[in-house]
Amino acid sequence: MSYIISVLIALGLLIGFIALSEYEKRRGMRLFAPLRARLDHAVEHATFILSHVDFGAFLLDETRRIATHFGHIIVHFSLQAVRAAERLLTRLVRYFRIRHAIDTAPRESMREYVKKLSDFKDHLKTTHPKVPDIQ
Repeated sequence: MSYIISVLIALGLLIGFIALSEYEKRRGMRLFAPLRARLDHAVEHATFILSHVDFGAFLLDETRRIATHFGHIIVHFSLQAVRAAERLLTRLVRYFRIRHAIDTAPRESMREYVKKLSDFKDHLKTTHPKVPDIQ
């Protein structure tokens, strides 16, 4: 059934083309002339491209271009990730350097406290006798 319908459609289009051609020949003008001229030009252009372009080389060239573009994107994102890690590590090193500098800064008050504590221990040793070990 579908074959009959497709054959009838093709036959109707052929009869319509022949009738349109005869009508234009009798009148001496083309129907929808500007539209058909643009369509004719587009068909000529497509035919020229199909007959003169090497699609294998074109496809290879486009594949290389796309691969290069995606490679550039991947490298760009990788560089951004490395720079983010670099910033993080730089901040971490700066934090540890500042903290270490604070820890190693001379503390006069702590030294005085340790000195007093040491003097107190020495004073305790001298004032209290040594207790013998019990065995």
